[in-house]
Amino acid sequence: MEGYKSPLFIDFDVTLACNLRCAHCNVDAGAPLTNEMSCEEIKTLLTEMFDIGVYDLALTGGEPLTRKDWRELVIHTHQYPAWKLTLNTNGVLWTEEDVQFMVENAPHFLVAVSVDGPTAETYGILRRTAAGTPAVKEFEKVMHTIHLLKEYGAKYDINYTITKKNIEYFFDMVHVVAELEGQLLGLKFFPYGRGKININELELDYNTWATFLREATRLKEEDSTFEKVVMSTPCPWEMYVPLLTDGYTDEDVKRIWGFETPLKNDYYRMMRDIGCNAGVTSCALSPDGSVYPCGTVSAKIPPLYCGNIREGGLLHVWQNSPFLKKLRELKLSQIEGHCPECEFKELCGGGCRARALIHGGGLTAHDPLCPLNQKR
Repeated sequence: MEGYKSPLFIDFDVTLACNLRCAHCNVDAGAPLTNEMSCEEIKTLLTEMFDIGVYDLALTGGEPLTRKDWRELVIHTHQYPAWKLTLNTNGVLWTEEDVQFMVENAPHFLVAVSVDGPTAETYGILRRTAAGTPAVKEFEKVMHTIHLLKEYGAKYDINYTITKKNIEYFFDMVHVVAELEGQLLGLKFFPYGRGKININELELDYNTWATFLREATRLKEEDSTFEKVVMSTPCPWEMYVPLLTDGYTDEDVKRIWGFETPLKNDYYRMMRDIGCNAGVTSCALSPDGSVYPCGTVSAKIPPLYCGNIREGGLLHVWQNSPFLKKLRELKLSQIEGHCPECEFKELCGGGCRARALIHGGGLTAHDPLCPLNQKR
């Protein structure tokens, strides 16, 4: 496939070290990898990203602030202000000086703070300490960080991973964030890392998700409190199937949520009929330099390994990885199950390839969470 010459979007885990041990963590963060990249290696990589045309970059982890050189990395990244830049954090380790540093030295960065519950008790459902206990006390530290970010005028938003155990508290979180005048990003849970270990407790069945999304959509249209609520799902059907079967159109989904399948992009659709853009417009990087197709599964996954930037650089991996080549050449007709004949195929295009793999299938297996595959 003759396509994108470089990735447009990158999730970059700068470390797997973390001060928390959250139940839903997709990279099983805690201890750092033994061979994580040095500060100079990362700075060289960041420069290459800019040079090859990456324009949307998230520095994540683990917890980035566990790196002693995190400020140096932020400053180096920030010299490229044309980028869309995000620093993902759990918000626990921040001091007032850290917030001042971001505002004074990296104002283009969006600080995305993960808060998966509106109260200390609900926050502790998913968020766990290094000892494995609910991170109840940490909740106040996180909220203090958010108030500091607001007070100093930093760009920030709040991420909320939606799972079976905390979905009922999401609407309460909307009101908390509205009072903070921030944006709330709802992230539909994806089971990998520690999240896969806890999949039975956390994975959302279709009916629960569909009921939730329809109610969120109604409120998004009717209640101004929901104006700054955004949704992110691993794959297009998770937005389209619940809403289009409830009378909405794909144009309604775009108008209400700002969501649009990659298959609506003329250039993308000219190349392929698969709606999963992993490894086509985006990729993820592990702190040891390993490259993976997407951020939902961005560390320690041998079946999805694409190569290592330490062996020739990012562009070399992007253009020469045998796995990426195989992924990009995949056709909808090769996907097993209901997908090739589905009424939503021109919007979804085959479901989530990573989810098909981690549930024990191959690259051409059907997405097991899709209700249309389950029905068949």
